[in-house]
Amino acid sequence: MWEVFTKLNPGEVVLVEYSSKVNPLPVFAEIIKWANARGYQILITDLLNRLELCLRYMKIGKSECKALEKAKVVEIGYREPPEVNVVKFINGDRELPALLSEYKKVYEKLVSEKFTVAFLLGVERYVILRRNDAIKLVSILGAFVGDTRRIAFYFVNKDILEGIIPNPLTMLEELATTIIELEKERGRIRLCITKALNPELDGQEIVI
Repeated sequence: MWEVFTKLNPGEVVLVEYSSKVNPLPVFAEIIKWANARGYQILITDLLNRLELCLRYMKIGKSECKALEKAKVVEIGYREPPEVNVVKFINGDRELPALLSEYKKVYEKLVSEKFTVAFLLGVERYVILRRNDAIKLVSILGAFVGDTRRIAFYFVNKDILEGIIPNPLTMLEELATTIIELEKERGRIRLCITKALNPELDGQEIVI
């Protein structure tokens, strides 16, 4: 799987789509391990405590990722997740412009220090709770495309976004430079690359 990540270009936004019946954590963990092995900084931006649920799943499944300990976490939520390095906590009740202003300060500081592999978790949670901000949020995320100081992975549960009009998933797909769809296959996970800036990746499928 790592050969896929090495073919991504700095500045890309990779949208990782999965359903509620697919566990995305093995893929999440592999990307973190790859980034750590390359000596990259790992930044996780977590919306509304999605990471906390991931940590619980990993602990129950005894699939804890040691490289996750080196990640820097910006939590935009209601409490700080345990057992991770939270470098910034922003209360999730704040309005979107205020959240963005505070987030940009820490983001700029971190990505200016070292090449970064950035993760965004919990987009669907934010959209469900603040539907009126959905278009604004996607517009903001689009502004980060092309920032060559990092490669970004947005993990999104597409099932949760179904039925929302307009559906922000289609807009996220438009702004993403690469799309990886996760599917179940006999107890394993199939990664289908359905869109790619690098033509070598477009259409590839990997089973893990």
